[in-house]
Order: sequence, then structure tokens, then C-alpha cells
Amino acid sequence: MKKYESKLMELIRQYADAAVTKITPEMRFREDLGFSSLAFMSFLGDVEDEFDVEADEEKALKITTVGQASDLLAEMLA
Repeated sequence: MKKYESKLMELIRQYADAAVTKITPEMRFREDLGFSSLAFMSFLGDVEDEFDVEADEEKALKITTVGQASDLLAEMLA
């Protein structure tokens, strides 16, 4: 796991339902992790702050899975 992925997982855990014990790339933010729309937007803001990046809003709003979020973050950090 890359360094940024560990921090990304920490941020996801802050917003995920307490019952979630393991986070995988296939997990969906709303259906599997219990994110509300507001929680997802707050999460994106935290990612931008933590990594000092600015997400493309159009791309960010299309994210549905943890893997997609990780891929977008990798793209922004490149």
C-alpha cells in the first residue's frame, strides 16, 4: 500500500459506518460504507486539505468506490 493510500483509508474510516471493519477498493461509499451526500463532500474536502490538492469537481462527483477515489488522488498527486 502506498503512503497516500494509508492516509486515504484513515480519512474514509472517519466517515464510514462504525460496523465497517475492512475497506476494500471495490467498496461503494454510499451503499457499503454508509456515506451520506454531505459526508462524501466533507470527505472530499478533507482529502483536498490533507494532500494539498484540488479535485476536479466533475471527476470527483462521479466517484462511487474507494478504488476510484484512490485512482483520482493518485492522478492529482502525479
